Amino acid sequence: MKKILIAIDNDFVRETYSEVFKEDNFEALATKKGKEAIDLAKSELPDIIIADIALSEIGGFKLIETLREEDLTKEIPVIIFSQIEKEKDRARAMELEAKDFITAVAVTPIEAIRRVKIALGEQKSYKIFPTKNLYNAKELITDLGYTYDFKCSECGNDLVFYLIRDLSKGEKYFIVSVICPECGR
Repeated sequence: MKKILIAIDNDFVRETYSEVFKEDNFEALATKKGKEAIDLAKSELPDIIIADIALSEIGGFKLIETLREEDLTKEIPVIIFSQIEKEKDRARAMELEAKDFITAVAVTPIEAIRRVKIALGEQKSYKIFPTKNLYNAKELITDLGYTYDFKCSECGNDLVFYLIRDLSKGEKYFIVSVICPECGR
């Protein structure tokens, strides 16, 4: 059984995440305090941590920095959580090598489980880089509402198709997203 530490400031969100992760056979530890999250990480050695940037005492970014300084905890993957999307927060999370950045308004608890499983290497995902030679790539890109150059509007890098198996619907079903591998948008 995988162990997850859910360090989220909002009581309702933290409790909801704890319940859905338990239902999906995770051992869920939970706290709203940054210092307690560090203590739990050291004593329980979770397989992964979801850390809120708005934790009391110390925020999620400082939590990652502190964990990276300790031999015991430096390899624990961390996903940053935020109530709202701010580009500077996403950039800071990527700078600190967080495994992902999720927001409460855009990511359901079920999607959070999927992202945790991907970060742990338990759920298969694919990144497909469309090129001019890819069969029907131009048509697909156009149908999705993108221009054929398929560039990120924020940073100008090439976009990729990100496919995640949706096991709730079966082995042959995928959720397709379009992301920028550089800035995560």
